[in-house]
Amino acid sequence: MKTYNRLFAKITAFFLAVIVLLLVPAAQMNVRAASFSDTYLTSGHTGLDIIDDSDRQAAYGFLTNYMNNLITVNNPSQAIIDRLNEVWKGANTYIAGTEITVSRLIDYCNETVANFDLVMKDQVAVSGTEEFLFISTNSIITTAKYGEYTYLTLSIINLGKADVTDVIITPHESTDINKWPFEITTASNALVIPKICASSDIYTAHALAQEATWIFLVSKEAKTGTYPLTFDVQYYMNGVIASTELTTYININGAPGAGTLNDSGQDDGRTSTPRIIVTGFRTDPEVVYAGDTFKLTINVQNTSLSTAVSNIQFDLKAASEGTNSETTYEAFLPTSGSATKFVSSIPAGATASISIEMTARSDLMQKPYVITLNAAYEDSQRNPYNMSSNISIPIKQEARVDSGEVEILPESINVGGSANIMFPVYNKGKTTLYNVQVDFIGDSIEGGSTFLGKLEPGATGNVDAMVNGIAPTMDDGIIIAQISYEDEAGNVSYLEKEISLYVFENYYEDPGYEDPGFYYEDPEMDEPQGVFWKPIVITIVVVVIIAIIVWRIIASKRKKKRMLKELDDLDDEEI
Repeated sequence: MKTYNRLFAKITAFFLAVIVLLLVPAAQMNVRAASFSDTYLTSGHTGLDIIDDSDRQAAYGFLTNYMNNLITVNNPSQAIIDRLNEVWKGANTYIAGTEITVSRLIDYCNETVANFDLVMKDQVAVSGTEEFLFISTNSIITTAKYGEYTYLTLSIINLGKADVTDVIITPHESTDINKWPFEITTASNALVIPKICASSDIYTAHALAQEATWIFLVSKEAKTGTYPLTFDVQYYMNGVIASTELTTYININGAPGAGTLNDSGQDDGRTSTPRIIVTGFRTDPEVVYAGDTFKLTINVQNTSLSTAVSNIQFDLKAASEGTNSETTYEAFLPTSGSATKFVSSIPAGATASISIEMTARSDLMQKPYVITLNAAYEDSQRNPYNMSSNISIPIKQEARVDSGEVEILPESINVGGSANIMFPVYNKGKTTLYNVQVDFIGDSIEGGSTFLGKLEPGATGNVDAMVNGIAPTMDDGIIIAQISYEDEAGNVSYLEKEISLYVFENYYEDPGYEDPGFYYEDPEMDEPQGVFWKPIVITIVVVVIIAIIVWRIIASKRKKKRMLKELDDLDDEEI
């Protein structure tokens, strides 16, 4: 019975300790919220006994609960959590692999708790950054005018006890002209300062101040007044990431009629006009070619901070092309047949998107085309309003390059000789070609590069080039005329044209022999090759002719002698 009571008491003490850990924010107490003792052990071991697995499990559970409670209560940064996990893993490794007494286990667990608390103190130490990061008092308020560029500089000082590094400063941008008087031209305006050194006094701080400078374009709709500008500041201090905010001001000379920041937005008891503006658009695909079907998405915003708009009808109208009323047509046509979109409502300050699928006419020139967005809508009092805005969609045309028939004079050359190559280059597309050039590529020739320059749509460039033979042709005699050209963006394209041109090796001939053309060796000829065979042939022919003449003379004499003998025989018979 006593053993049972003792066991029950230890279990109760363990759960009470866990409850205390859950309820008390450990890192925010002046003393540790809990400590490990033999009351957590269920083995009944005394301080001098060697621990067993049940003692280890009790220690694991205590340290795990303690660390998890620190994280839950204080919500530390990821860097702090990683450091807590390193302490926890080191403690588990030590407890699992070391034979120690119960007394040493208790001391070690309490030492680990103290290490947990030290890590959390680092988190608390850097939480109040506003106490040591300031904008220097030497910074003056900038004055800027609507529609003009202006410089905005933050000079930041560090009055803390430690340096801060990797400082990222990001302005709070807004599409609300009452909060942000500049045009939004980039996706991010974040700047980085590598390091801001700590300073013990204000004079040293000013000397060590670091500056971040932006160039902003003041909106043409900016109001007159002093705008507060807020910047997010994120940095590292003692290896821990932290953040704060800094605020500066700028004086804006607003556009005429834009009003001031102190305007109440009311006129004769009426609410201000809720306006819908286009904040951006995109096309899918991003680059639209003539003849393509694309999806257009337009983002709009209700700029009113107090009035919602409803029953919004958007009408899109593309720019008209053509020379007169009978031949005009719209550059873009909706695939669904309707260019009207309806949005039921847009809350105050909220945004909405409208999408429509359209087809660009195939005969459009390469240039930007305007689409007008008209909107009719109502406010909460059913007062009607209208708006109109333009967006511009660049249209690209596929380049179409072709070439005509090639003329080569002569059609074959010897090494060291030259051939004149002529052919036309046609721009059959609707886009201008820039830096048109023709280069000739082949192992047997060199030279001939011809620069044609700019070719307007429908224009023709004529190539008249001289190429030189540098080596005999060893293949099928094909050389390449490579036509290169650029589009308006400077992208280079190529077109290759095959040309037949043979280059022969030089040879020497008998000065008395008249060459009928070019020399060609037939490997199937049985006659001896070279310049020595011609006299031999001539000699043989002469000998044959002489032999025939001699034979004919001898034959003629023999015939005459035979005829005389026959006449003599006839005379003898008559006598």
